[in-house]
Amino acid sequence: MARPLILVTMGTNDYPFDRLYRYIKNDPLYFDDNCEWFIQTGTCHVEEPPATGVVEKLIPREDMERLVKRSALVISHCGIGSLNLMLQYRKRVIFVPRVAKHNEFSDDHQLQIAREIKNIRMSVVFPDDAFPALDLAQIESDNLVTSPVDITNYDLARVVELKLTA
Repeated sequence: MARPLILVTMGTNDYPFDRLYRYIKNDPLYFDDNCEWFIQTGTCHVEEPPATGVVEKLIPREDMERLVKRSALVISHCGIGSLNLMLQYRKRVIFVPRVAKHNEFSDDHQLQIAREIKNIRMSVVFPDDAFPALDLAQIESDNLVTSPVDITNYDLARVVELKLTA
């Protein structure tokens, strides 16, 4: 049986996100060879790679989508692009918003996005929260969704189009 993939995406901006790395490194699954990890680090320095998996600084969008399709769990910064991709593939996600008080971004827009997430497949670790323990049995039990759904808000698109053409 194939090992489940845990995908970690830290974003592509110039701010480090060492807090997210510490969260995952402190979880016992990080050193368990029963799961596979793919970690997209951006500018974060990963001192110690996971027991099994790949650590890459940046990857092309199409590779990220391929990894999302394969992933059993995604751990992600709270960028709108990541949120949209996870919604399309109905992934189980743990979002960790980057925040200014930890010098992870220049503002708290990811925290604002995180406060709006209300989805049973998505959870948020707010700055003062503890990172949840990862459960391999739960990760393995999830059905993988590999076909995207259309998440376009056509009503909003029509309103924007009307405003732009008025």
